[in-house]
Amino acid sequence: MNTMAPMQRVRPGSLAAAVHSHLETGSEFRYHLASFLDGFYIDPSSRRRRERLVDTPDLTGDQRFDALMGAIGEHLCRRWRLGPAPLWTDEPERFLKKPWFLGQERMKPFFIAESPSAYRRRFIFTEMEPLRRARMPRDAMWWHAEEIRTGMTPLPEEVVLTEPVDEETDPASQWPCEVYR
Repeated sequence: MNTMAPMQRVRPGSLAAAVHSHLETGSEFRYHLASFLDGFYIDPSSRRRRERLVDTPDLTGDQRFDALMGAIGEHLCRRWRLGPAPLWTDEPERFLKKPWFLGQERMKPFFIAESPSAYRRRFIFTEMEPLRRARMPRDAMWWHAEEIRTGMTPLPEEVVLTEPVDEETDPASQWPCEVYR
């Protein structure tokens, strides 16, 4: 069976579309996720980024995969301050009952300490920036994780400021929870 992703002419416009494309083609999900994340990261609009996460990805019956989708959806909302995570991320099928470590055995202590809350609360343990891509904006949080991983520190001009929230035009900014602002 071919596990490589076919040439994609259009990036999946949503996390749900990435899952659907993966299920339809049978190719490895990492290719579809990478393509989705690249589109997500290069989109400068908080509103459009949030819209990419609202549609519910199909459940696959694979507990780990379904929980991982919940973690990704919630993490992207929290990490990029897009408002509360979509309701589908809290469905019981989006959580594991047993821990799952995404890495080598010797990394478990680091993963327990570093895993973002969206992953940890699902018993998924991973690195601090699990969705890192070359196109990911290099904001202060990115540099913090990079400094821990590699010891690299940025020059002031290398730190990208994340998009300020426009109270008038950004619906994600209308949520009452101050944590996301």
